Amino acid sequence: MTIASAYKHSLLLFIQPEQTWKSIAREERSPKQLFLSLILPLLLLMAICNFSGYQLFDHNPSQHINMHIFSASATFLFSILSIYISSLLASKFAHFDTKTIRFNKAFTLIGYSFVPGIIFNSLAFLIPTINYLTILSLFSFYILYKGISPMLSIADDKKSGYFTFILIGLLSIYAVLGAFFIGTASLLDF
Repeated sequence: MTIASAYKHSLLLFIQPEQTWKSIAREERSPKQLFLSLILPLLLLMAICNFSGYQLFDHNPSQHINMHIFSASATFLFSILSIYISSLLASKFAHFDTKTIRFNKAFTLIGYSFVPGIIFNSLAFLIPTINYLTILSLFSFYILYKGISPMLSIADDKKSGYFTFILIGLLSIYAVLGAFFIGTASLLDF
């Protein structure tokens, strides 16, 4: 897997998700490769957009710089944690012989599925006046749904049930991490 193919796949998932997932499923890649080539740069971009948007649109940016740094750092760290925990959850549903293969396939599924959310949230962070565009992040769930069968080796007739369980798990993870973020920000008086 090359860096170019990772970005090509992530763009093609917007246009033709079913065919792209089949292509991704045939490739061998490690979670480390995918993380370093695709996910990490996008998460860094999102953190930079988070900080820059606050700095550009805050009336007193120098007064709130600690809060802006905390928000960008927490967004970056919680996103990494969310992807990892979500991959562990999805790997429980994969139908492969070894834990390593199950996790690798689940990480690939979750990693690529997060791309629309990362992109649309980055835009919303950078230009807060268009934050309603974060609703487009829900496209991540569509991409996830389309990738469940080829990536986790789940029969098409059982895909909806598995998707429902994975979705409930993911939303629970996001709620817990969000509550932790808000609690930490509160403790730090932001």
